[in-house]
Amino acid sequence: MNIDKVLEEYSGVSIAIVGDNKNYLKSYVENLVYKITNNDMQRYYIIDQENIKIDDIRQIQDFLSFSVESGKKIVVLFDAEKMLPEAENSILKTLEEPPKYALIILVTTSWNSLYPTIRSRLQKFVLNFPKNKIKEFKDFIQKKLYLEFPEEFEKIKNKDFVEEKITEQLGVNAYYTFYIKMKEALEDSKALNMLVMELLEVKNFKILKAIAKVALWICEEYSLDYTIAREFSKIASSKVSNYNYELTYYYILLSLKDAIKKNKV
Repeated sequence: MNIDKVLEEYSGVSIAIVGDNKNYLKSYVENLVYKITNNDMQRYYIIDQENIKIDDIRQIQDFLSFSVESGKKIVVLFDAEKMLPEAENSILKTLEEPPKYALIILVTTSWNSLYPTIRSRLQKFVLNFPKNKIKEFKDFIQKKLYLEFPEEFEKIKNKDFVEEKITEQLGVNAYYTFYIKMKEALEDSKALNMLVMELLEVKNFKILKAIAKVALWICEEYSLDYTIAREFSKIASSKVSNYNYELTYYYILLSLKDAIKKNKV
């Protein structure tokens, strides 16, 4: 069953919509919710913010405490992996036993970052960026770069990437460079130390977040445990810049290296 029919026909259930492109997910789900509810704000409640707190869950529960005259109510949590622990605990019963007139939707690009207790209460549906847009790309990193930088990507002749010196400029080649250097660092301790030293020469918060995002890609590539992906996701989406850069870079790279090693056992 496609996503359109799920949202139109399902009620009394909690679902997850999981995809590989945040912007595509948000646009698709929002437009569909507005269409189904006739843009009636009494029938939908959307949370789209940096962190989802327990107060947000209480507002959802209040919203679902009564029905509407016709149709169903729809609740959407974008970036559901950003729920704080107390929020996750608070929403468990609501996810397990939603009102019969309600559809609860958790939207995420990081399914493994959700706690298992959350995942077990959801019916999972996948909504990836249309395959005809990325079918020409065979390599994992090519697909990720296209999804992250579709306009810039199209300008690169023959999809040729170039490793470049790490600077404050972030673009498709910068992310490609991070990916290549991080993969090398995971195989060689000397390369790992050299990468950290190179990153510290710039010491830029946006670059730290970019490194965390590429680490998330590598988690996906190796199907690593949700716990480590969750920690990288927090760094990638953080608005607080008071990190110890050296310790954080070592934490990301060594955690990845250890997780991949354990995954191979």
